[in-house]
Amino acid sequence: MSLSDEERQRLAKLGQELEEDDPGLARTLSDKGVAVFAHSLGTGALLAIAGVLLLVAGLAGNSLALAMLGTIALVGGLVRSGSDWTHRHLRHRT
Repeated sequence: MSLSDEERQRLAKLGQELEEDDPGLARTLSDKGVAVFAHSLGTGALLAIAGVLLLVAGLAGNSLALAMLGTIALVGGLVRSGSDWTHRHLRHRT
């Protein structure tokens, strides 16, 4: 079911009011990620965890390709997490 134009305008207005009233809550609600034990794990963290698992599986199974794929995923996840963290903290400083 799609929203009517009037409903979209109301929703946009509510979002703007929320951002003005409580920017911290608005930021928390708009963040993407998976909640684990009341902590949010973003895409980068999930990719890094998957990379570690692939790396360990590759080393345990003597699979160079799997270990390399795990290393690439781990580094990619760390870069993504660092980029997200930097973007989040530098954006809110100004």
